[in-house]
Amino acid sequence: MIHTAPATPASKRAYVWLAAALVIGAFCRFWDLTGPSLFIDEGFVFHIAEHPVPELLRLVAYTDFHPPLFYLVTHELMRSVHWPLWSYRYLTAAFSLIGIAATWGIARRCFGDVAAAVAAVALALQPALIEFDRLYRMYAVLVALGALSWWLLLRAMDASGRARIWWWLAYGISAIALPYVQYFGALVVASQAVYALTRLRTAWPALVGAASATAALIPWAWAVKIQYPNGGYVIRLDSPEFSWPHVIRASVAYGLPIDWMLKPAFDPVFATVVMLLLVAGLYLGRKTVLPFWLAPIAIQVAGSLLSGKDLVIPRYLYVYVPAFCIGFGAVVAFLLQTKFRVIGAVLVAAYVGLSAISVYDLLFVPFYQFPNWYEINNLVFPREQRGDLIVMDQGAEYWVVRDFTAFRGHEMGTPALQSDLPATIRWLDGYPKRRVWYIENQPDFTDPHRLIEHALSRTRPVLGRWRQARAFREDVVRVVLYGERLPPPRRSKRVVTTTSP
Repeated sequence: MIHTAPATPASKRAYVWLAAALVIGAFCRFWDLTGPSLFIDEGFVFHIAEHPVPELLRLVAYTDFHPPLFYLVTHELMRSVHWPLWSYRYLTAAFSLIGIAATWGIARRCFGDVAAAVAAVALALQPALIEFDRLYRMYAVLVALGALSWWLLLRAMDASGRARIWWWLAYGISAIALPYVQYFGALVVASQAVYALTRLRTAWPALVGAASATAALIPWAWAVKIQYPNGGYVIRLDSPEFSWPHVIRASVAYGLPIDWMLKPAFDPVFATVVMLLLVAGLYLGRKTVLPFWLAPIAIQVAGSLLSGKDLVIPRYLYVYVPAFCIGFGAVVAFLLQTKFRVIGAVLVAAYVGLSAISVYDLLFVPFYQFPNWYEINNLVFPREQRGDLIVMDQGAEYWVVRDFTAFRGHEMGTPALQSDLPATIRWLDGYPKRRVWYIENQPDFTDPHRLIEHALSRTRPVLGRWRQARAFREDVVRVVLYGERLPPPRRSKRVVTTTSP
């Protein structure tokens, strides 16, 4: 008979902190989760997923820049459970809690109970992740699965006997799934393969997992060739809006007071502090998984500089945030054991304080949230007239509002690519006697030069303008109501007079 030694008080406290982190994380992610309207990316997911599988795969290949697994799973869920669309958020929000638990487990194995408690609570309060964990989108799954795969790798390396087979099988499944959830998951698997090369005696099955993940992607290679040319241009690196300090801040913070972020020194100072903590965590964890987990950041930075594509969009870096939180936990745990323990306590207090401010803004202050399409519907509904045209710039907004009361029954223009703009403008020109609602959100990819708005402004009077204010430009919604097309200006006849000599 096998007897298990009772848990020590220290280990019991460790599980109490894990439970506390999960409760905090659940509150931040589940509070009023179904209250906000769908985000445009969520609407696009459901639009793709409602099609039969062959058409779904074609739409993903030709109209999106992500792999198909999340859409395929959504397709099966919609076919089987028939929930209201916003309720599917419960699934991704719940999945994100797995990432908190896995982060706690990795930190505890590498740095001990104190670091694990700090890392788990830090991830639970991570405002950048909370913002996207509350959406039905693949990023919550990517972050959680990335952390889980690292934990499975470590557990498999330590396992023995028949259990070892099962742990490695679980890791292999996660490795195959990661690139199919989001392409940057392939970098996670690659970094795990490099880690395995440094520990071949116990970790060689991870190389089998990496080879299996590579082989599994081969049937989808045709689609990657189609997607690549148009992907990665959300914000071009030569854009005046792009800055590295902004990327660093936005990757670990969201919802901070706008007055702070508008100060020129804020982003550089904030980014410097984050980088110092990152470097300190890497130094303390130089013999752990942390350097390997974080190494793909350098690949994404180099890839951005070489290709001109924006591969460092903050949500593309979220998969590394659990590693940052583990490093932060390691730094705090180290400081608390030295005469600099006050600094460690200040770091924890500052992190919790800033996160609390951010989370409050994200959950309770509309100015820091995604667009509220219910509010836009309430704006348009009392002012609409039968026969009004509606043009959405960009067109993905259509998948959110198509069934709203103010939008049903209206002909709608929904340009999705820059190549769609000429046809959309010709379509508007074909109805000179109808009013036009121009509704704009995130137009920079589809219509960066505002060609539709300029075409309307040149030919039609403005009957009204509205703006849904938000902290970030990509969340602002602008609405302009245009009247009937103006008649062309009369050309006056030129009168030529002559005089007799």
